[in-house]
Amino acid sequence: MTASRLALLPLPLLAASCGPAAGSAPAALAPAWVAIPAAPLEAPARAAGAPAVDPSAPLILPIAAAPPATWVEPPLGEKERARAARDPFREHSEIALGERVAIFAAKGGGADPAGGAFAVDEKLGVVGPLKLPARFTWVGVAGPQVDALYAATPEGVLHRAAGVRGALRPDGFEPRGSVPGATTWDAAGTLIAAAAGERVSVSADEGRSFTSAVVAPGKPVRAVFVRPDGVLAAVVQAPARGQQPAAPDSFLSLDRGKTWKRSAFQPRSIERAGSWIWNGDASCPAVLSRDGQAWTRAAAGLYARPTLGIALHLSPAIRAIEAGSFRSAVAPPAPEPPPRGGAAVGREPPCKSDGGGVVGGLGLMGVLGASCGGALCLLESATPLPQPTRTRIATFGDGICEPTSARPPGSACAAHVTRPPTFAVVDHIASTVTPVAAPEGCPQPVALHNAAGVGVLICRGGSGSATLFVRGAQGPWHAEGSQATPAEALKWIAAAPDGTLLLLQSAPPAGALQREPLQALVRSPLPLGAPQAWRRITAPDGVAALPAPGGAALLASSPAASAGKRLDVTLDRLGQPALPLARDVEVDQDLTRMEIRDGQVWFRVRPNPAPDVKGMPGPLPPEPRDPRWHVLTHGGELVLETSSGPTPPTEGRPLDPAGR
Repeated sequence: MTASRLALLPLPLLAASCGPAAGSAPAALAPAWVAIPAAPLEAPARAAGAPAVDPSAPLILPIAAAPPATWVEPPLGEKERARAARDPFREHSEIALGERVAIFAAKGGGADPAGGAFAVDEKLGVVGPLKLPARFTWVGVAGPQVDALYAATPEGVLHRAAGVRGALRPDGFEPRGSVPGATTWDAAGTLIAAAAGERVSVSADEGRSFTSAVVAPGKPVRAVFVRPDGVLAAVVQAPARGQQPAAPDSFLSLDRGKTWKRSAFQPRSIERAGSWIWNGDASCPAVLSRDGQAWTRAAAGLYARPTLGIALHLSPAIRAIEAGSFRSAVAPPAPEPPPRGGAAVGREPPCKSDGGGVVGGLGLMGVLGASCGGALCLLESATPLPQPTRTRIATFGDGICEPTSARPPGSACAAHVTRPPTFAVVDHIASTVTPVAAPEGCPQPVALHNAAGVGVLICRGGSGSATLFVRGAQGPWHAEGSQATPAEALKWIAAAPDGTLLLLQSAPPAGALQREPLQALVRSPLPLGAPQAWRRITAPDGVAALPAPGGAALLASSPAASAGKRLDVTLDRLGQPALPLARDVEVDQDLTRMEIRDGQVWFRVRPNPAPDVKGMPGPLPPEPRDPRWHVLTHGGELVLETSSGPTPPTEGRPLDPAGR
């Protein structure tokens, strides 16, 4: 690959001063302002006797020496990157469910990788980590007006916190009554129940006092379940018969645990999910009906509602769900009693299931063909993925939207939220998750990006424009103004080593008859919250853009008339004229990525397939088309990297079938 004209000689770059905003960096990172003198706009004359620039040498970007912004976090080491890819809530499970609140903790209870138990409140969002009593063995939720939290210790002492906000305080849980020797607990509606030996004790006054009754003489209670309407179920263990243990028996109470009667139907297992007391078998369900006596097989709707647990998974995506669609302690309600003669009775036999239905999906009907050529392939390339750092900003999936904006019910509706989702500061080294509220002035978040240790939140402002907020691991959100760019159009983020950020607008299709200019927002490495930190750049015929140190942007463009066969590379600098680096670079193969490595400009090139050889019998097997990296030289050529060259850069975001 050759160039018709040499690139201009590099000029020094004006670098912006940088330093942290108040509260935006840890105390160990003190504010540091570095003044960089302005660089001349013209290239200085070459000193007499100085060697000329070698056209075959790799082009070096003109970058002024300046320390990175103090909020920049270094990339994680290779061994630490596995932590960044780990979901801190992957092993969490629901341990309590109320009408509007669910409590989650790691399987097995106790301390967990996310820093403790968390609550998901339909009105408040994610709250935590909760300050549960030491050595707690059970957590429950009950209350007709407010979902109060309860926790029991091995000694049978019950503690109560007035809501999830109270559970955040170290003294939020206050001792109430006790059930000495209690081995199992449950709570729903206005009732709290505990089992000790052959007795079940029930409280209807928020745990202050308990009344107890024997379920089955001589048979210890293994589990007790409370339905919000006051129906109770208990599982007792019968004495063993010889060497074989006896099957457990289920008992029911319709008067809040005062009297008990053996159930006419004996499920193989029993559990409670919200208002359902059932066998836990979704393929062959048996559910205690509303009358508290008959068990029905005709039950559906439990799994049609999502659990509040879906809100706990962290993601960079903005997610919300229809208000009132979550599964709770009262929804869906217990099913209607079965018709006469239709109730399940006796010992539950093995389920005669057909093994489940057929699960299918849409497959790709073909292989995506090449839709670009030469430099135009950069339009369909992936932006280099920022390296993971110790902390990142993520979002929970607990946003709420109006029911009318979600179709079908329960589907995602993040485009029209009535309550923004909760955000989180994730520390991969300390393995902690700290929920933080959405910033004021952002009623409709659209996208969240992370780079260099800061999160960039894009919100939809007036007329659909993009309103920007940033925050680091410490301190609050900082508003950084609005840009005349559609909020939904800013798809990718990239970062330079000094903290210069670039938000790239979705690129026009490579095969479009009339290409729109490539647009991006560039943030100089200034303190968080600095006014006018962002600027908008437009590149006619642009095909790729990257951030460069000092608040600059590296732009690649391909003239429309060249059909991707020519490439221009320019450095767009803050407060200075654009600096052409290379013009009319000949491109005879597909360019699939542009990156900056050690101040050099690199392109990943996909070789063209080998032509057919005449006279050969039959078609030749396809040759591998592994992309190879080429460096841009001062002479405007793309030179293949050698085996002794620098290591290839990291991969960027994978593209979906639509090229996004």
